[in-house]
Amino acid sequence: MKKPSPRAGEEKPAKKFSATNIMRWLSYLALALLVFACFAVIIPLTEAGFTPALLTVPAAVLLIFSMAIKVFVPRSFSRKIPWYVADSLLLALFTLFSGWNDTSFVSSTSNSYLSYLVYVCVLTEFYLSAPSLRDCGIMFGCNLAIYTVIYGVGAGINNEIASAFDITSRYFVALIVLMLHFVMFGFSTTVVRKNRQIEQNLRELEESRNELVRAYDKLQEAALIEERNRISKEIHDTAGHSLTTVIMQTEAAKLSIDKDPEAAKRSISAANLQAKTCLEQMRASVHLLSGRQENIPLSEQLEAIAEESSDGTGLTVRTKLDEVCLAEEAERFLCSTLREGISNGVRHGGSTAFLVELKDKGNFVEFLLSDNGSGTDMKDFKEGFGLSAMRAKAESMGGMVHFTSEEGEGFEILLSLPASLKIQPRQE
Repeated sequence: MKKPSPRAGEEKPAKKFSATNIMRWLSYLALALLVFACFAVIIPLTEAGFTPALLTVPAAVLLIFSMAIKVFVPRSFSRKIPWYVADSLLLALFTLFSGWNDTSFVSSTSNSYLSYLVYVCVLTEFYLSAPSLRDCGIMFGCNLAIYTVIYGVGAGINNEIASAFDITSRYFVALIVLMLHFVMFGFSTTVVRKNRQIEQNLRELEESRNELVRAYDKLQEAALIEERNRISKEIHDTAGHSLTTVIMQTEAAKLSIDKDPEAAKRSISAANLQAKTCLEQMRASVHLLSGRQENIPLSEQLEAIAEESSDGTGLTVRTKLDEVCLAEEAERFLCSTLREGISNGVRHGGSTAFLVELKDKGNFVEFLLSDNGSGTDMKDFKEGFGLSAMRAKAESMGGMVHFTSEEGEGFEILLSLPASLKIQPRQE
């Protein structure tokens, strides 16, 4: 089971055994062992009185001081490099002076193991701080070379060159100790650093994922607000236009009911149809605002509008509809176009019959609405509010619309929408 993450403002409990804490305590231990080893080398040398070997004392003190600075004073690795260079020189002097009183520089073991411990302590701190295994290898190689030079110089001074690099000599013991120490600390700290880097990358990845989730939520919220604003504007525009038309038709019917009952009847029929259209549009918009979507095929939606328009109005609406599933916005647009076209046909052309066709042409979807109204001369034709909005909406979806008419030949709306608006049929 995944543990809950700490809340904002709460501090995460510190890990007692984290890799960082373990490496810090190893640095403290290396410093303590360095102090022990240096004092263990210095104390016997002071018993011999003042000799050149006592120069080991300042070298040891400086080594301890340098180690303490690196352990207790936070610094970046690049700023520690001068201290590491000084450590290498001090280690060389410490090795040379500590063996000054020995009768045999090659075979003497009086301070050999303590000298190895000094090297190990200083190199341990370096391995714990170095950012890469390459840096560890460079430090190991430099100190091994310096130790080899000092060992050779000491052997030369005592005329022991012939046996200086014998397999049983302390040189090869030192070589083995330093190599084992390098392998153990150099590679293990590299693994720890890589794991720590992986953990850091995972944390950053998780933070990035959380930021993306938050950004996506905000984007969804903004899109929802934008969609609701669009629907609200659509309700305002369509309802306002439709109700204005209803008022105008009823006013016209009221004025002509005595003089021309047939004209009044047509006006009332058109107003009734416009009111129904307005009601259906508002219902669809309210459903969208509330998040409810009706899973009804487009052909059934168009059939329902045709039946609603012909029911009790004396209109005839014939349909030829292919089964096409479009994006929700495109389907709403076609339904709105059908309502607008029938309403305009009755109101402006006195139409009594309509033909509705929906065809899937492959690369595009074609919608046709034609009527038997009085028609108009296209030379003098001007698009009103409804037809202008229809054209703008079609073009915004990547489609196009054509209006065709002749005097006495009715009016035709031919609408084409791209195939990119087609989707897979919705599952029940």
